[in-house]
Amino acid sequence: MIPAAARGTTTVSARAVARIAQQAATETPNAVGTVRGTATVRGQRAEVSVRLGLPWPADLGRRAGEVQRHVASRTGELTGLSVRVARLRVIRLQRPTGGTVVFEKTTAPAARGRRVPRRWWSARATPVVGAALLGAAAAGLLTADMASVHLFGNAPAAWRTGLVDRLAATSPAAGSVTVAAAALAVAGLWLLLLACTPGLRRRYVVAGFGAGRSIALDRAAVASEVRDRVLDTDGIDSVRVRVGRRRVRVRAGLAFGDRAAAREQAGAAAREALADCGLNRPLRVGLRLRTTSTWDPTPPAPEPAPAGGTVGGTAGEAAGGPAGQAERKESP
Repeated sequence: MIPAAARGTTTVSARAVARIAQQAATETPNAVGTVRGTATVRGQRAEVSVRLGLPWPADLGRRAGEVQRHVASRTGELTGLSVRVARLRVIRLQRPTGGTVVFEKTTAPAARGRRVPRRWWSARATPVVGAALLGAAAAGLLTADMASVHLFGNAPAAWRTGLVDRLAATSPAAGSVTVAAAALAVAGLWLLLLACTPGLRRRYVVAGFGAGRSIALDRAAVASEVRDRVLDTDGIDSVRVRVGRRRVRVRAGLAFGDRAAAREQAGAAAREALADCGLNRPLRVGLRLRTTSTWDPTPPAPEPAPAGGTVGGTAGEAAGGPAGQAERKESP
C-alpha cells in the first residue's frame, strides 16, 4: 500500500471554497435574495466571507449566528479545511410582503471571552498589489541587467548607466531630487495611513460576536430599517434617511396630526430601530420634521360604519342574521 505522503496532495482553490460557502449559505432558510461569497486559503486554513440579506423583523443575532455556524461547518466538511474566520455581511433587511408586522428585540449571543471588533478592516488589496507590482518590476529589471552583465559579459543597459550618471552629477538640493523625494514620502505616508485605518466605512459591526466570527450591516440596510420604522408613525408621509459614521439624519414630512407628538414618535421609532439593529457603536439620531403642503393639524376622522353594518357582528345578526329571524318568528 502506498503511504499517504507519497500519494500526492489535493489543493482547493479560494474560488472553489467561496462557491462552497455561498452554496452553504443558501441552504439555510434565513438567507434572503442573492448570496455572494469570497474566501482566502492559507495552507489548511480558510477565511470565508458571505454577503446576503436576512428576513426582518426577526432576532437578527440568532438568525445570523445560525447562518455563520452552518457556513463554517459545511465548508469545513466539504473542503477538509479549517474555517478560521466566517464573516457575514448583511446587505439587506427584507420585510414581509403582507400581514401584521411584530417587531422583536434583537438579542445577540455572548462574545465568549473575545473582544468584539469595532469595525471590519479592509484587506487593502488594490494598494498592496500595486506597490508590490511596482517593486517587483523595478527589482526584476535591475536583477536581469546585472545577471546579463556578470553572467554573459554584456554591457550594462543604457537606462542603468544613464541613471547612475545623472544621480552622480545631480546635487542633493536640486529640484528634481526634492520632487522625487517628496513624491516617495507622500506615497509612503499614504500606505501607512491605509495600514493604520480600518476602512470599510459603510459597514457597521453588530455587537455580541467575537473577533473570529462577526456580522456587519451595510449603511443601506440600516437606513432602510430606520425609514420603514419611521414611516409606520401616524401622519408621516415621506421619509429620507442618511446614515453617517456616527449619526443618522432623518428628514420626514408630516401630512396630518400634531407636530410635537409626531416628532416625538418619529424620533422614538428611529432610536428603537437602531437599538434593534444592535450595532457595536451606537449612532445618534438627528430628526428634522416639516409639514407638507397639504398638512392638516387635525387627524382624519374615522370612517363611519356602513348602513346596516355591524361592529363585531352583533348588529348584523340582529338585523338579518339567525338571531333576528328567530325573534320575528316568535312575535305574533
